[in-house]
Amino acid sequence: MERLRHGREVGRLRNLGVVVNLEGPMGPVWRANSTPGGPGGGCRVMGLGSALPSTRVTNADLEGFLDTSDEWIVSRTGIRERRVAGPEENLLSLAARSARACLAAASVSPQEVDTIICSSSSPDETFPSLACRLQAELGCPLGPAFDIQAACSGAIYGLAMAQSLIQSGMSRRVLVVAAEIFSRLVDWSDRSTAVLFGDGAGAFLVGGPADPGSEILALELGADGRGAAALGTQAVSPDPQSLPGMPDYTSSQRSLGRVVTMNGREVFRFSTRILEQVVARLAQSAGMTTSEITLVVPHQANSRILATAAGRLNYPIERFVSNVERTGNTSSASIPLALAEGAAGGLCHDGDMVCLVAFGAGLTWGGLLLRWGSMGVAVDDPRGPA
Repeated sequence: MERLRHGREVGRLRNLGVVVNLEGPMGPVWRANSTPGGPGGGCRVMGLGSALPSTRVTNADLEGFLDTSDEWIVSRTGIRERRVAGPEENLLSLAARSARACLAAASVSPQEVDTIICSSSSPDETFPSLACRLQAELGCPLGPAFDIQAACSGAIYGLAMAQSLIQSGMSRRVLVVAAEIFSRLVDWSDRSTAVLFGDGAGAFLVGGPADPGSEILALELGADGRGAAALGTQAVSPDPQSLPGMPDYTSSQRSLGRVVTMNGREVFRFSTRILEQVVARLAQSAGMTTSEITLVVPHQANSRILATAAGRLNYPIERFVSNVERTGNTSSASIPLALAEGAAGGLCHDGDMVCLVAFGAGLTWGGLLLRWGSMGVAVDDPRGPA
């Protein structure tokens, strides 16, 4: 009888457009069926913008005050430099730059955006939300504005929420912004984390089926809270003091008085496994094989993770879009930053199947498959093209 009830429930959920995979290696997996006609189907990403701080911190700079070396960092992470926010920059200013770049690229005014969703793993305030402050900064209508917390998967979670709001009729055009200032969340005396992270922001504008842009074909969201201890933060007090020989950015006020902590081995195992699985499941959801996916834009955590996942998928590494060498790990901002750079550099063409895959603290993951279409892309980088 229990099996019968279970079968009826699975059937009911499938009729609602929800796919249930009870045999997934990560345990039960639930994902929305976002094909046209299903919940969220047919939404378009109309525009994409990114923004980076101007201050560039190289591995050689870190050698000046950390027990590390360029060779050590590159061999383990692939990172050669990262951007760091200056004292005049905050989360709102960085988010606003990426949002304005996105709206300008899409030729859409702030007055046409009725909903704002923001993601950040490095908030500067508990409340009011970054989204509410950004709404006022841009001059958007007084529609919904809220933050989400899914760590490095935040941009994908935000895109999923955007299309759900549009398909429900609650929103027409949704701005999804991921902004991070991780330089204020790291312990600059800890070489295991200080070398990994950077600052930046990215924004997506999502519209409905009648709007131009790249079509959302499939999506997946998930979390395994059993791994929550692998990546998190811990309280520190007091804020760091500027020491002789230490750059000013190492003494910036902590984000909510906390620093990031990580079990690198566990995070590596999880991320390589989930990246491969999500790409395969998204392809299956869209009725295609993984060989038909043109590009994968993964969370930019570590070049070794990307190389391992590419090998498992039997992809040449060139099929993975990566800028981790120049930006480091920018948490939830990393996918829009990498996608904007790749698209602006001519890597995306009409009809391409572009797969976005994120993984992060929680442990969370998210994936989204796009059929690339004509859409505006803008990169706000004071230092110019890479």
